[in-house]
Amino acid sequence: MRRAKILGTLGPSSNTIEKIAELIDAGLNVARVNMSHGTHEGHKELISNIREASKRTNKEIGIMIDLQGPKIRLDKVDKPLEPNEGEEWVIGQTKDKDKYPEYKDCYIPTIYDKLVDDCHDGARILFDDGLLQATAVERDRDVYKIKFTVGGILKSNKGINLPDCEVSAPAFTEKDKEDLLFALGQDIDFVALSFVRKAEDILQVKTLLHKLKMNVPIVSKIEKPQAVDNLEEILKVTDIVMVARGDMGVEVGNHLVPAIQKHIIRLCNTRHVPVITATQMLETMTENPTPTRAEASDVANAIWDGTDIVMLSGETAAGKHPVKVVKMMSNIIEEAEKSPKDRPLLRHMDLSNVNASVMVAASMIAEKIKAKRILCVTESGNSCRKISMFRPLTPVLGITNSIQTARKMCMYWGVYPFYIHEFDEDNFDFQIDVLNKVKNDGSFHNGDKVVITRGDGKFFSRGSSNSVKVEILNDLPGVPGSGEGMEKASDDKKDIHLDTSVCASCNNCISVCPHGIWTLTNDESKRTTIAKDKIGACTIDMECVEKCPTGAIEIISKFL
Repeated sequence: MRRAKILGTLGPSSNTIEKIAELIDAGLNVARVNMSHGTHEGHKELISNIREASKRTNKEIGIMIDLQGPKIRLDKVDKPLEPNEGEEWVIGQTKDKDKYPEYKDCYIPTIYDKLVDDCHDGARILFDDGLLQATAVERDRDVYKIKFTVGGILKSNKGINLPDCEVSAPAFTEKDKEDLLFALGQDIDFVALSFVRKAEDILQVKTLLHKLKMNVPIVSKIEKPQAVDNLEEILKVTDIVMVARGDMGVEVGNHLVPAIQKHIIRLCNTRHVPVITATQMLETMTENPTPTRAEASDVANAIWDGTDIVMLSGETAAGKHPVKVVKMMSNIIEEAEKSPKDRPLLRHMDLSNVNASVMVAASMIAEKIKAKRILCVTESGNSCRKISMFRPLTPVLGITNSIQTARKMCMYWGVYPFYIHEFDEDNFDFQIDVLNKVKNDGSFHNGDKVVITRGDGKFFSRGSSNSVKVEILNDLPGVPGSGEGMEKASDDKKDIHLDTSVCASCNNCISVCPHGIWTLTNDESKRTTIAKDKIGACTIDMECVEKCPTGAIEIISKFL
């Protein structure tokens, strides 16, 4: 089971119900809706299509809207501008162009009204994602003289970056507010905030959400140098972080992006904040059916660095192979996750917190007893988020009666939502009811062990888990298949019985038997089983019976 999640941008290549359903079946966990393009009417239809595709596939999927932020752009130009290296031009607001006839042949119009005020002598000004580069020379009234160090062709609406300047435009613009209010009415699950610079940018949006009584996680896109400098403070207030490598590369230079990416992921891991790695991960698959080796390595290295989610942009939004690219991303992740890797150190865990210590204990218990799953019963999803940050080797099913919580889990590493419409966790039979529904989904077999974490709503406050319990599925009353956990093998000399419902898979029997009669199953559970083709070699010395701590083994000699 793949642990890291896949976030994919939807667009012209992937906006129908049928295509979205294919993407979900291929492994898409969260859909990204880019508010920089399209209309509210178009976004409403797309969100509706995502929800319908989720119903058809019977799989929960999260929806993240990505706000445009204070994107500084050129205004419309009658024809492309062609500044050459070494030439001096001026940049200013479109409305001021007629005030400076002396610059009519070298005037670059911008829609951003504070550019000249924000700029300073010697500052770099980058155009079209850094394809054209200039240096600010001096201010002349309401325009700035700039000298091009890299020339080229400039067309309407191309982006402008000011990496050396403190841009005064707010991270959360009026357009962003309109888009957010619209999206909240469409029941979206995450909101991404672009060009975050400091913690106050996030708190501004959180304050608005609080006033509206909306609990929507915020994804802070780290793409400005100031955001990297203020990362510690940002991590204290954000819910999720995105390493937005596109504008980051323009702002700081592509040569610095890998080191910054590793720094951000490492800090997010230690501060227990889920992190997304984004931009051009499988870019060539926009056109080609397979990625380059470098792209495959990029995805794998992000997984090994500790990213929780990897993101696809143009590959799924406008590419020729949207379904293939999700399948490829999923395959690369699965292979990367097979390699040994370090887990977050316990010294970074606040184990004085009851919820966190219970999650760590559940993870360790599940690993030691070779549990099939950890069943994390939760209302808010907080427990699932905590156990996710510990990187348990055992897959986690987040069981909840909140559809909003189920969708939030789509961003949590190693956690898969299991939505149950109604349950009463104060009811004595609650766990049996849950296990009945979980087992009926076909993921479990008789004798499988599960670790259950939950809160006790009667005696403890809700919103945190404070108990851990181990259950063997076929040992529960009311669970289908109960009583079928006995393995038997016989020859003319003896009968060998293994009660899988109590077997701890401790491997004691395997280590003491020289004949290979005891072995492990080939499936994911790795349970102890009888190698029936080798029982003829058994000498009935009973050492395996004596070494079995649970009494699961019985050998009956037919000569007695």
